[in-house]
Amino acid sequence: MKATVSINWQRRHSMRRILFCIALIVFLTGFANPSVTRVNKEAIDRIAITKIFVPRFEGNPDFVEVSTDLFIAELETRIQATIVQGSALRIESTDIIAGGNLAPTELAIQKAKEANAEVLIMGKVTSHHTGAMLNGFSTVRVIDVATGAILASFHRPSGKLIGSSEHAAVLAAVSRTAKDVAKALE
Repeated sequence: MKATVSINWQRRHSMRRILFCIALIVFLTGFANPSVTRVNKEAIDRIAITKIFVPRFEGNPDFVEVSTDLFIAELETRIQATIVQGSALRIESTDIIAGGNLAPTELAIQKAKEANAEVLIMGKVTSHHTGAMLNGFSTVRVIDVATGAILASFHRPSGKLIGSSEHAAVLAAVSRTAKDVAKALE
């Protein structure tokens, strides 16, 4: 009798552990941020890419400079094309700081043409912080300068389950998009 009670208790205890683990996984994935990727590999392969123009990223002013520098540094080590780093396309208004859209593509394409680039890469960084939750995000578009067509676009969260700062989360997201772009341009 005593052995039967002990075995039943062990089974119930094991079952509770399994259910707890399942509930924890469901809970944590509920907070996961989706990634968005779109790549037109055929269009990319049709372009002889020798020069890429990357204006300064937009978004939160606390992160734009270092994000642009990190993106270019990571991309340069992974591709053969020359990268031309541009300055800001426009002065940040409160709309941009609050998370507004990227600068007009036409303005960026004009600057890329002036740099004799075949490809333009526009980026934006944002972060989210509420209580104990924080995350960083990087959004990047790869654009054909000749046609204005979007060759690839990526939106990545940091991918970190636990972060120490918004800054670190943003840079992790930027690193992910740099790797995405390098892979798309291979």
